[in-house]
Amino acid sequence: MPANPFDLKQLIYLIKDNKDFDANLILDEGCRIATEDPKPLIKVLNYLINYLKQLTQQPLEISLDLREKDYLLSLMAYTDTSDLPAISDQLDEALATYNAIKNVIHEKDKYIQFKVSFAK
Repeated sequence: MPANPFDLKQLIYLIKDNKDFDANLILDEGCRIATEDPKPLIKVLNYLINYLKQLTQQPLEISLDLREKDYLLSLMAYTDTSDLPAISDQLDEALATYNAIKNVIHEKDKYIQFKVSFAK
């Protein structure tokens, strides 16, 4: 089965509509990845969103940036939590399938942010 371009912006809207959660979205157009199966990526994004939702009562901040060499997806939650639950070690392997890597930034008692970079 050949890889088809998959629109990350539409995927985020789809997940948000299905999960019905509060989020502030700033999403660039044109962020497409070639994939045969978007389901593992959907699971990863659902995991990240669920992880963040448990840490805050505020809307999540989700942005998607079309950059020169990659697409940057940022998911952030404001939280006063200093001790975070463990993050699944399977995420990195799943993201590698999509030529993506994640970084986690945690400013204790302020916010936690996942930055996922998809290579073009």
